Amino acid sequence: MKDFEGFIKNYATRDFIYFFAEKSIEIYKNQVEKLDEHLVCNITFPLNIIQHGFIHKQAKVMLSAWDIPNMAYLSITNSNDYRNDIMTEQLAGRVVNLYRGYENKHSGSEYIGNNGLPSIFKYLMGMSYEQFKYANPAWIYQNYNRNYHMLIGSPNINREKIVDINVITNELFGLTAEELLAVEWIIWWLCSIHPDPLSAPEELYRKKENSILTKKNLERVISYYSVTYEQVRNSSLRKQIFYNKPFVITQKTKETIAVSFYLVQMMIADGLYWLIRDYYHNNHWGTKFIIAFGEMFEDYFEELAGLYLPKNSWHKIPEERKKSADYYVEVDEAVFLFELKSGLLGLGAKQQVPDVGQIDIFYNRNIKEANEQLKASEQEYKGEKPVIKVFLLYESMTNTQMIVGSLPEIFEQDPRCYIMTIDDLEMLLATYKKDKSRFDDVVKALVENKRGGNDYKSVLEILNIYQAVGDMHFIGERDYFNKIAEKLKKELGTDQ
Repeated sequence: MKDFEGFIKNYATRDFIYFFAEKSIEIYKNQVEKLDEHLVCNITFPLNIIQHGFIHKQAKVMLSAWDIPNMAYLSITNSNDYRNDIMTEQLAGRVVNLYRGYENKHSGSEYIGNNGLPSIFKYLMGMSYEQFKYANPAWIYQNYNRNYHMLIGSPNINREKIVDINVITNELFGLTAEELLAVEWIIWWLCSIHPDPLSAPEELYRKKENSILTKKNLERVISYYSVTYEQVRNSSLRKQIFYNKPFVITQKTKETIAVSFYLVQMMIADGLYWLIRDYYHNNHWGTKFIIAFGEMFEDYFEELAGLYLPKNSWHKIPEERKKSADYYVEVDEAVFLFELKSGLLGLGAKQQVPDVGQIDIFYNRNIKEANEQLKASEQEYKGEKPVIKVFLLYESMTNTQMIVGSLPEIFEQDPRCYIMTIDDLEMLLATYKKDKSRFDDVVKALVENKRGGNDYKSVLEILNIYQAVGDMHFIGERDYFNKIAEKLKKELGTDQ
């Protein structure tokens, strides 16, 4: 019996990618219809099997949304558009079953088997990071709003040290940032209908003569986010290249296909941030943007604190020769020390077989080094209130418990040391202003939280327990996501 790679060698790559790209749309639409079951981001196919040599049965095999980019990658690296066999619905169960075998064979089980519990948690952190991004699409709206706020929307963020995003979008696309976002949204909408957005007639989305929603502009933007088969085959990122370039240009017909609808949606969420970061990288400007963005992250923290907290309850800790945390916040039940980290986890770490080396780099830069700064500031505190030390990450993730489990030398030794994402902080501070009693309950739970076993709870879990979660900060005037959606509805004259 052939394995997955042997099987797909006979199947035309273009049709294989298109078939499963359509399945990604189907999975997403089913997921949206079942918002109360948001972890269901998969689809099943029937598989005919024979047991004991003569009993015919039908089983089901499952395809998860995060499987599709890797299947596309393997088709590109093992086949081409000139093969005779075509992917069909009748073959889906068999193909997915073969892929399940491939995945089991390449699951990294040796690493898990040869390492202790902390290393297993580290491995699972990378694996679950990717899965959670597909399982709960709500992060997309938050990331879109936050990146827009940081790079365009907020008057309180100092952007003098970075290249204006409009300069970059004009150079790359001949568009302003706002116009680029409008075009990207139309591409996203078209991709929810079919995986080849450029096949849509222009009159579907261009309703006005002077509209920037033209096929030419769509082609410019899609071209930037596209790769050829050859580029995929030569990329050191392997299948992760599709997170940067979610469109692939086919070999035979030169069509442009979105590998997965989820990847296009992720492009919308993080597009502005990576557009400017890649611009710096492509111009060989080193870490200038990363350093400047770290300062912008501090501006954002101060904006949040100023919006939700009393003036005398927080301050920036002066930079001196001694290492120290970035900010000090005092509330009724505790003192918080925040060390801000704007660095992001590498792409190679965010997959089913994660690059553990990239996870170690993230840990060293954002947690281990920062731990000394937090401890030094804690020693300086002379008051009586319990001190809660926080690594505050710009990285949006819901699996911080995995990080805690993989660094016992820090977190098991210190019961009041936490990882908090910027999403967590926004919800926590909004709770302070909205319901002070509930905020106090959350802080008490953080103070009394236990380490070890099943007793430990992450910040997000505690916020959930006290019903202090949801879209609490990016609402009203800060809901840029809804603003552009409403604007495009008017542009198109539709409720789509």
